[in-house]
Amino acid sequence: MKIQAISSWQNGQEKLGTEFNLRIINDNLLDSASFYYNICSEEVSHLEPKTVTALDGEELTEDVLVIDSYAQQLVDGNLSISGQDYQDWGKATDINLWAYEWAAGKLNLVLIAE
Repeated sequence: MKIQAISSWQNGQEKLGTEFNLRIINDNLLDSASFYYNICSEEVSHLEPKTVTALDGEELTEDVLVIDSYAQQLVDGNLSISGQDYQDWGKATDINLWAYEWAAGKLNLVLIAE
């Protein structure tokens, strides 16, 4: 899920986190659950034309994805949900979106619609 960029200091450099991932790691199916989250930088890539020669001698050009920099994990941790929040999560129309919105609120993150 995209988020408004947050700043994180990594190996002496400022990095911007724009990707928010959330996974459930435990749910007792009664009244509590735990999530694992991480915030990553965005992978930077571009398409580059590449020309190849086919067996019949015809030259073909196709775009090849070139990765300029891979995404890096900047922050990670765990969140626990229980009580009324757990009940509300179970009643939500879209439980995944509800969980992301809940976790973003706990971490003071701003979600960006994709």
